Amino acid sequence: MGAAASKKKKLEINEVDRAVLTLKTQARKLEQQRTRIQGNVDRELAVAKELVASGRKERALLALKRKKLQEGQAARLDAWLLNVEEMLLNLETAKNQQRLFAALKEGTSAVKEMQTALPLEEVEQLMQDGADAKEYEDSLRQMLGESLNAEEAEAAAEELQQLEAQLMDEQQLELPRAPDAALPAAPQAEQQAAAGEAAEELLAELPSVPQTRPVALPAGKEAAAAEEAEAERVLVAA
Repeated sequence: MGAAASKKKKLEINEVDRAVLTLKTQARKLEQQRTRIQGNVDRELAVAKELVASGRKERALLALKRKKLQEGQAARLDAWLLNVEEMLLNLETAKNQQRLFAALKEGTSAVKEMQTALPLEEVEQLMQDGADAKEYEDSLRQMLGESLNAEEAEAAAEELQQLEAQLMDEQQLELPRAPDAALPAAPQAEQQAAAGEAAEELLAELPSVPQTRPVALPAGKEAAAAEEAEAERVLVAA
């Protein structure tokens, strides 16, 4: 009977050990998936920004809803990983062993869920045109409508508004601004010098003023000249 009890105890220990090993393996895989999901979230945000900039708001909203869906998955993974970490530190009691097997079951479900997670490359189709992109858009809209709750959908719409406001702010910063201060006035001395040069140029273009007065002929010489001119006129007439 003692041998049977010992065998049962040994079997229980082996089962716990196997459960712990399996749980640690699951945790390692899900940590990798958590990193992958964060990469998806970052890329979906970048895609949403590009779609907002190109004016395709409906597709931008789909990218943000897809992001919210994966953020929910990440939050559940974080909670599960934290629970497992605390549990592995305290395996002494039978109660914790029961929690161990419950967590193992949850981990199996989480691994299956992550295996069906949305691949990263699919979100890139929202930036493309054509029939394939439209088909993906329609299927994604239907899937998100079934998967997201009202709170998550509202949060995605609010994030879209924030991205639009951010884009407007960035565009305003890129516009050229008028100078805040008036242009400096020309110094007064320079203005006076320029006026003086203009006046000198104008004076240079005017005719020169005679420096001496004309000399008048004496009265006698003037009469003699008149007589000579009259005599010449008479001779010419004869």
